[in-house]
Amino acid sequence: MEKSDVELIHSILSGDDSAFSELVQKYQKSVHALAWRKIGDFQVAEEITQDAFLQAYKKIATLKNPNQFAGWLYVIASNLCSDWHRRKKPTMQSLEATKTKTLEKTAYERYLAEEREKAAAEHRRELVKNLLDKLPESERTVVTLHYLGEMTSEAISKFMGVSVNTIKSRLRRARKRLQKEEPMIRETLGSIQLPANLTENIMEQIAHIKPTPASSGRPLVPWAALGSAAVLIILLLGASNQLLSRFQKPYSLEAQSETAIEIVDTSIILDIQSEPETRHQIGSAVLAQKNSGAGQQISDNASASEVQEDSDKISVSTQQWTQAIGPQGGNVHEIFLTSKGKLLTASPTGIYQMTEDESGWVLINNTVPTETYAEMPMAEHNGTLYMVSTDQTFASNDGGITWNSIGPCPRGSVIELLTADEAFYLVMDDEIFRSTDAGKQWQLFNNGLKDREITAAAAIGNTVFVGTNRGLYRLNSGTWKQLPVGTFRTINALAISENTLYVGMTPNDSTLTPSELKTKFVREMMRNENSNSWEIFRSNDLGNSWTKITPKNKSLADVAPWDVKILVSGKTILVLGTIQAYRSKDGGETWTDLGTDMNSFIMSDSSTFALNENTFYIESFYKLQRTIDAGESWDTFMKGMVGSKLDNLVAFKDHLYVYSDQKIVCSSDGGDTWTTVLNESGKTDFPYLFPRSVTVANDTFYAISRDAKDRTRICHLSSNGHLLVPIEGIPAINGDVMSNEFSKHIGESEGANDTNNREKARVLEEQILNLRTALSISEVEGVAVAGETFYVAYPHRLFKWRPGFPKWMDTRLNIGIDCELRGANLAVSGKIVYVGADDRKLFQSLDAGENWKDITSNLPLEFERFNEIVFVGSTVYVATDNGVLTSESGKHWRVLTDSSSSNIVIASIAVDEKTVYGVGDAGIYQLDNHDEWQSVSPEVPDSVRDLVIHNDKFYIVTNNRGMFHIPLKVNR
Repeated sequence: MEKSDVELIHSILSGDDSAFSELVQKYQKSVHALAWRKIGDFQVAEEITQDAFLQAYKKIATLKNPNQFAGWLYVIASNLCSDWHRRKKPTMQSLEATKTKTLEKTAYERYLAEEREKAAAEHRRELVKNLLDKLPESERTVVTLHYLGEMTSEAISKFMGVSVNTIKSRLRRARKRLQKEEPMIRETLGSIQLPANLTENIMEQIAHIKPTPASSGRPLVPWAALGSAAVLIILLLGASNQLLSRFQKPYSLEAQSETAIEIVDTSIILDIQSEPETRHQIGSAVLAQKNSGAGQQISDNASASEVQEDSDKISVSTQQWTQAIGPQGGNVHEIFLTSKGKLLTASPTGIYQMTEDESGWVLINNTVPTETYAEMPMAEHNGTLYMVSTDQTFASNDGGITWNSIGPCPRGSVIELLTADEAFYLVMDDEIFRSTDAGKQWQLFNNGLKDREITAAAAIGNTVFVGTNRGLYRLNSGTWKQLPVGTFRTINALAISENTLYVGMTPNDSTLTPSELKTKFVREMMRNENSNSWEIFRSNDLGNSWTKITPKNKSLADVAPWDVKILVSGKTILVLGTIQAYRSKDGGETWTDLGTDMNSFIMSDSSTFALNENTFYIESFYKLQRTIDAGESWDTFMKGMVGSKLDNLVAFKDHLYVYSDQKIVCSSDGGDTWTTVLNESGKTDFPYLFPRSVTVANDTFYAISRDAKDRTRICHLSSNGHLLVPIEGIPAINGDVMSNEFSKHIGESEGANDTNNREKARVLEEQILNLRTALSISEVEGVAVAGETFYVAYPHRLFKWRPGFPKWMDTRLNIGIDCELRGANLAVSGKIVYVGADDRKLFQSLDAGENWKDITSNLPLEFERFNEIVFVGSTVYVATDNGVLTSESGKHWRVLTDSSSSNIVIASIAVDEKTVYGVGDAGIYQLDNHDEWQSVSPEVPDSVRDLVIHNDKFYIVTNNRGMFHIPLKVNR
C-alpha cells in the first residue's frame, strides 16, 4: 500500500533515505511539468526538477506540517524557476552542433534519424507551447500539470493549494478554449518521458548531502501531533500571546536555503461556499460564483493560494462575491412553466422563479454558465428539468434550484430543446441533433432537411414539428417530411394549445427559383392567398390538414412581410411582431385589432410564453413585458431580476450611480434598491448618451444630459441627488460642437466663408442630430473634467471649454477618420491630457489640449486595445489588454507586473485613499509597496467593466451578469 507523505517524511527524519526516493517518484512529473511551464525548455526543466528535490531534502526537517509537502515543493520549484529567469541561464548546445566525422556511416544515419525525430518532437512541443500560450496563466499551469505531470484534479489541488472545484473549472475552460487542439496537446505532453535514471541521479546526490537540522526552539514533531492538550496546558499556565507566538511562529515560503522554511498551518482557499442571503434563495438554494473564463490572465505567482514574498504582506479576502439585487433590466433567454406550476426565466444573470404572490422574481441559481445573447431553451421530461446553455446540457431535479451538467452538446444558435418519450431533440438554426440517452450524447439528425434553414420547432406529445425557410416539416419514421402548408414560405412561428398546432409564415420569394415562383403564384391564385403578407394557419390533426385563420381586415401597414409571433392559451391567440397586434378568443375565427403598443413589439427571436388566456409574457427590447388583460396593455415586469446591461459605475457621496438600460439609476443602500435620475425635462431615458457620459471630479457629479429645450448640456446633480441640472454659464454642446464639425467638413470642400455652405452645415447638423436621437445613437462618447476645464469626446474629435470661452473649442486632436475616441480612454489632470484611440495610439498633451504628441512608440508594451486610462495624483495608469503601463513624468514608462514579472491584465482601476486597486478576470489586485500586483480577492464571477470602492466594499459591473460586491479588506 502506498505510504502517505507524512509517513514518508517521518521515515526520512528517522534516517531512511530510501523513503525520499518514493517522494521523488511520486512528484517528479508534477515538478517537471511545472518547471517546463515556467521555463519553456525541457532540459532546463529537468535540472530544476533535480534541484528542487535536492533543496527539499536539505530542508525537510524544517517543514512543520508534512501534510503540506506538495505545496511546499511547489513553492521551491517556483522559486528556482524565478531564479533561473533572473540569471538568464543560456540554453544548452543542441545535438545538431555535435561533430559527426568520426561516426561510422550506419551510426551517422541512425543519428540523423534520431535528430529528425527529435526535431519533429521539438516542433510539436513548440506548437503545443504556443497553443498553451493562448490560455491564461492559471489555466496553462493546470493543463500542463494534468497532461505532462499526469496529475488528477485532486492532486493538482493539493499541489497548488487551490480548491478542487477551481482546478476542475480551469481545466474545463482550457479544454473549451482549445477544443480542436486538445487531442494533440494530450498526445504531445503525454508522450514526454522523464529520464529513467532521474530518481537514481537524485538519490546519488543526496547521499552526499547532510539535511539541515530543525532550528532550535522548534519541535520536529508536526504541530498537529502535539494535540489540543498542549495548547490547553499553555493557556492554563497563563502563557501570554508572546509565548504562544514563539511556540508556533509563521515563516516565509520564499525563504532562501540558509533560512529555515516552515509553513503556517492555515490554508488559504479561495473557492469557499458562503451562506447565501435569504433574499437570494428559495428553499435550500445555494448561489455560487461562476466564471465565464473569458480572458482570464494571471500568473500562478499572483494566485492568492501562494504566500507572498513581501515582509509587509497583503491580506487576501476569503469571502465570496455577492450579487446585487438590482438594477432591474436585461434580456431574457427563456420563459418556462414547470409541471409543478413554477414559472422560471433564464437570463445572463441567472435563473429566476416567480414569487409566490406573483409580484416579481427571485434568483434561485447563478451557477449555470450563460451568454449575453444566446438562447437557453428549457424542457421537462419525467419530472426532470433540462436546459441547454453555451455548449453543455444541464439537468435539475429540484425545480431549477441546482443544475448539473450531463454532457456536452453541439455549439451554435439554439432555437429549441424538445423532449419526447423516445428521444430529445436539439434544434439549431441549420441542424437538428437527437439524443436517446436523455441529453448525454447527441447525433446529427437532419435526414430530409438538406439545404433548409430552421426557424422554429414545437412538439405535440411525441410528434415533432420544425419550421424552415421552405415550409413546415414533421418527423415521420426517422425522416423529416414536408407538410402541405407554406411550401414556399418561411415559417416564423409555431404554437401549441392542447392538440392544435398554429403556424405563422411570411413570404420568402427572394430565395425561390423561377420555377418555384411560378408554382407558388398558381397555388396562391387558386387558394386566394396574399403573396406579400404574413399568414396564419391552424391544424387539428397533427398537420395533415390546415385551416387559414389570418385576420381578414389587416391594417395597410400589416400588408407587408413582417415576421410574426403567435402566443396561444386555450382559444385565445395573440399575434405580435407586426405594426399592429391582433387577438382572437375563439381559436382564430374572429379577430380584434389591438392597435400599436411599442411595449408589445418583439423580434423574431424574442422569448414568449402564454400562461393562461389573460396572462402572457414576452421579451421586448431587453425587457420582460407582461399583459394580464389578454394584450390590451403591457407593462415591464422585471422586479427582482438583475440587469446585465450596466456601464459607467461611479460612487458619489453615499450613493452608487450606474448607466442601465438607457437610464442613469442610483442606489443609497449598496445596490439593493434603485431609483431613476431625471433630467431637466423630467425624462428618465438617455438614449442619445454614450454610457461613459458620467464622471466625478472636483467633488461633483457631472453628466451629459438634455435640458428643457432639448439641448445637450453639462449637468450636475441637484441637492437630493435625483435630478440633473444644467450648469449655468457652460454653453450647450451640440450647437457649438456639431456646427464646428460640419462647417469644417463642408468648408474643406467648398469654402468655409460661403454663406450658402454655412447654411448647408446648419441643415445637415439638424438632420444628423434628429437622426441620432431617433436611432438612439450616442452623441457624446465621454466627458472629463480638470479644475474648471471640461472635455467632451465625440467619435472623432475632442472638444473643451473653460470660463472665458464663448463656445466649445476643437482641440484639433487628429486621430484619423477611421478611428474613434472612447470615454474610458480619456484622462485629464491639470493641463495634462491623455487620449487612447481605438487604433492603439496613445496621444498626450501637456498644455490642456493645445498641442498633441503621439507617444505610442515610447511605450514598452505591445497591445491591441485600451481598457482604461486613469490618473492617481500625478501618476497615470494605462490599462490595456496586455497589462498596465504607468508613468509619473509622461516621458518614462514601465509595465506593472506581479512578483513573478508576469503582466496582469486589468479592466478597471480604483483608488482607496492612496492605495491603487485593479480588477481583472482573476479578481482584485492591489499595488504593494514595490509597485507589484498582488491578488486580494477570489476570481470574479464574470469579465468586468468597472470597479469602484464604496463604503468599504469593492463593487464591480460585469459584462453579462450585473453587479457584485465583496468587502474591502484594508491593507495599509
